[in-house]
Amino acid sequence: MNHQPELLAPAGSWEALVAAVQNGADAVYLGGKMFNARQSASNFDQEELARAVEYAHIRGVKIYVTVNILLANHELEEAMGFLHFLHNIGVDAAILQDLGLAKLAREVIPELSIHSSTQMTVHNLPGVQLMQETGFDRIVLAREMELEEIAIIKGETGADLEAFVHGALCICYSGQCLMSSMIGGRSGNRGKCAQPCRLQYQLVDQRGKTLVPADIGEYLLSPRDINTSAHINKLVAAGINSFKIEGRMKRPEYVATVIRTYRNLIDRALAEGQSFKVQEDEARDLAQIFNRDFSPGYFLGNPGKELMSFKRPNNRGIRLGRVKGYNRQTKLVEVMLEEPLRIGDGIEVWVTEGGRSGIEVNSILLKGKQIDFAPAGSLVGLAIPGKIKPGDRVFKTNDASLMELARETYSSARETKKLPLHFHIRARVGEPLYMKVADDTGLTVEGYSEEVGQEAQKRPITEEFLREQLDRLGNTPFSLGGLKADLEGKVMVPMREINELRRKVLAELEQKRLRGRKKPGVAQHLAERRIRGALKELEMDRASNYSEPLLSVNVTDLTSLEAAVSYGADMVYFGGESYRSKGLITEQDIKAGAEFCQKNGASLVLSSSRIMNDQQLSKFIGLLNQVRDFPLAGVLVGNLGLLKILRDFTDKPVVADFSLNVFNSATLHYLKALGVSRATLSPELTMKQVQELARTSPLPLEVLVQGAVPMMTSKYCPVGSILGGLAPGKKCGGPCHKQKCGLKDRMGLVFPLEVDQNCHMHLFNAKDLCMIEDVFTLAQVSGVLRIEAKKEDHGYVAKAVNHYRQALARFKYGHKDDYKDREAKEDLEELSNSGLTKGHFFRGVV
Repeated sequence: MNHQPELLAPAGSWEALVAAVQNGADAVYLGGKMFNARQSASNFDQEELARAVEYAHIRGVKIYVTVNILLANHELEEAMGFLHFLHNIGVDAAILQDLGLAKLAREVIPELSIHSSTQMTVHNLPGVQLMQETGFDRIVLAREMELEEIAIIKGETGADLEAFVHGALCICYSGQCLMSSMIGGRSGNRGKCAQPCRLQYQLVDQRGKTLVPADIGEYLLSPRDINTSAHINKLVAAGINSFKIEGRMKRPEYVATVIRTYRNLIDRALAEGQSFKVQEDEARDLAQIFNRDFSPGYFLGNPGKELMSFKRPNNRGIRLGRVKGYNRQTKLVEVMLEEPLRIGDGIEVWVTEGGRSGIEVNSILLKGKQIDFAPAGSLVGLAIPGKIKPGDRVFKTNDASLMELARETYSSARETKKLPLHFHIRARVGEPLYMKVADDTGLTVEGYSEEVGQEAQKRPITEEFLREQLDRLGNTPFSLGGLKADLEGKVMVPMREINELRRKVLAELEQKRLRGRKKPGVAQHLAERRIRGALKELEMDRASNYSEPLLSVNVTDLTSLEAAVSYGADMVYFGGESYRSKGLITEQDIKAGAEFCQKNGASLVLSSSRIMNDQQLSKFIGLLNQVRDFPLAGVLVGNLGLLKILRDFTDKPVVADFSLNVFNSATLHYLKALGVSRATLSPELTMKQVQELARTSPLPLEVLVQGAVPMMTSKYCPVGSILGGLAPGKKCGGPCHKQKCGLKDRMGLVFPLEVDQNCHMHLFNAKDLCMIEDVFTLAQVSGVLRIEAKKEDHGYVAKAVNHYRQALARFKYGHKDDYKDREAKEDLEELSNSGLTKGHFFRGVV
């Protein structure tokens, strides 16, 4: 073992914070009332944040505050003020998602440590390097990374790396999910995800035929929880610095149980080395407190269908036993217990008919007697409603004893976690009692009693007496670690004096511990001056406005490229991302496409995937080398790692894709400094926000105006996992080749699905974005209007490009024609099976 990893706990409430600290967390991450990705948690107001820092720091625990959402321009000033506040109260780090806020944070409050959120989708070596250059002190990796990849990155960069090791898993790469946002207006990038991935879906083909047998389950996007308890040694060996537990929305009992268990596991793993194993009671506690079944996530490779909880999206508890029958005399269901059961436990029966039947146990009958507790192996009678049948499985979803144990750690005034102190006591007749205390960090405090020692008539002070008294540290966070007693003669000091001196010394030690953790604050007037200066700079560097906007199209086949150019596209994105339903794009296809564009007065920009591990990045750079002499007009970049590479690799223009989450002017400035020549705005912005950004943008802007917006990119593929048989030790059979599929929801909407050349699944909105009626408005503020048509055929592309070309021609000559716009919209609506949407242009997520 080469290092001691940090155990990082979640806290969505004060009780959860106390539970985390008292059960052994080294650090806690939590959110304020604003700007954090768990808006549904209780969270902490400013007074509570300051109190939380004091509470944690006295006990040697760090506090990280999440400021991990995308920010609109009008929020930047307040967000920077919040970062200033966090620094001044002594927060150990802020966790950020927004690239623009990170840029400003380094300028405005460089004294504050910042961590890059998993929402930044950092998933390759150059991405980590870029975040280091940007000023991040820690990088929270994408959950999809494998241990081998992490170890290489650690070796190459020495970066402080954090990874989620237990808890809920997002099915999409964090920061790349628009599903909740596009369906219901609740954006994951704004902390309001409604978790539509936990709902029921059917995998269907192009004709709407269901492809998945009913017995597999309907929760096709609902993953199991991560549980790496059995692999702690491997995680440490990979170089992960911080083991992060997911769960800011979870109850404090969950936090207490999981942190207590992982604290014991980590300590034992470091001590035992290769002989380390998870004990049965530890595994049971982790499963009992909450599970959707478990998997190690992607750490050991892509688990395929073993990643998923197809049959239920919520807590399943642990198996309690099976129904044996129904006792007509007692009118109770008879259950053979495989685990203990007591009054107050929660149970659920997976009934053959009707789904689930759950109750809190308030009566247990064993051999005709009412009891409070039944051991495993008992046949008990329980009052369970519903159509219960023999053979039905019974699960314990709530263990009253486990909950009580957890609750005691955060509800009791007595502290569970104690910091050992070393006392030095000197007592002499005629002198004040001297007390010196030292903590494990080397801090010391000393003091003297008010009264002097007296000659003892009966019971002089002894070392045993002092040890007994000093060990009564009660509700303090300290314990007696050692005692040096320097006693001369038969001396006596009143007990009240000893207790009062101990109280004063410990109070001073607490303050000293706080002062030792706190960095020098930044004066309010200085912070405000820095903030004003940074915001003013954002307005000084403006790009020239384009009077004649261009029309771009994103395609994945050569025929569609030719259709786009033939019907008037100025620019085509093509070549670096293929969909298996259409076949892989070759170097010859790129050459033919580039020459066709050049011949017809259009330009070709090489597209790329938004998710690329280091091997895939290397392959893409190889492709770029092969086609660099073709007439290419640039590269479309959708991830931070590729952005870092291209800055030093090519002089071709770089276009930032919408997956980089451009939400404010500061992000535009950040991208310009990295060599980006044009930026595609986030599809979550409103028309008003687009207009505001355009007025001060240092870069030409691009906006999506037509097509099925990609809502999700995932390393998990339902087609390969369910139909292709992908699982640990089993390769995918490749059913995605030449086949188009979709996910149908409970309302009958079908969300198209494609699989790219790297086996990433892309899920698209059921409704097509269509802004044909608003071309006049957008053309005034955006240099490029884009049609997203990667999954479409040449017929769709031809019709869409033709309508937008005509709308832009009308704009050029100032001829607004509402009738033609409506006519075009009706024609475009025929291309979408589920109708059209204007996305967030007129509703937004802020």
